[in-house]
Amino acid sequence: MRRTALTLLLLLAAGCAPQELTLLSESELPEDIYGSPEPTPSISPLPENGFIYLVRRGTLERRRITFQEGEPRSLPEALLTALFLQVAEEDDPRGTRTEIPEGTRLNGVRVAGTVVTVDVSVEFEQAAPGVAQALRIAQVVYTLTEEETGVTAVRFEIEGTPLELVPIGGEQVTRTSRAVTREDYVQFDPDARPEEPED
Repeated sequence: MRRTALTLLLLLAAGCAPQELTLLSESELPEDIYGSPEPTPSISPLPENGFIYLVRRGTLERRRITFQEGEPRSLPEALLTALFLQVAEEDDPRGTRTEIPEGTRLNGVRVAGTVVTVDVSVEFEQAAPGVAQALRIAQVVYTLTEEETGVTAVRFEIEGTPLELVPIGGEQVTRTSRAVTREDYVQFDPDARPEEPED
């Protein structure tokens, strides 16, 4: 009995003996077991300029902006940050303004392929006439779908919750739950304005 107890104690002591550990970096892990390591995502440097879309006379107007130096961000995030910093300019002789409500915050931007999901604060849903609501959506969509971004469609979230009904503009405003594109707001396209009749 004593011999069995002694053997058990020796085994327990051996199991509790300190073991030397070797830590491996992700790149040193065997690929046949763990697979190849994922590449570290990189953020491309921002260009000096970009374009955002404001509102003038019931349609969109393209405006060139210069990016400020600061922390590196993705191009879609930088464009929306610049767009959301715009405030209505009552003294603008051209009448250019924004339909995005004052105080709207950009919570996040996620890009998956050619679709971007934009998470904004509750102020974005502020009550307004239907066309004004559609214009604020159009401002974001056109700003994000400039050729340089590689984005073609936009989804919206309010404080992390999907915005299920997005207004599509026109005299008769309709709503949709899918990601929206420029084609949904072509009536606000600055290049699609009807030519004014000649006198």
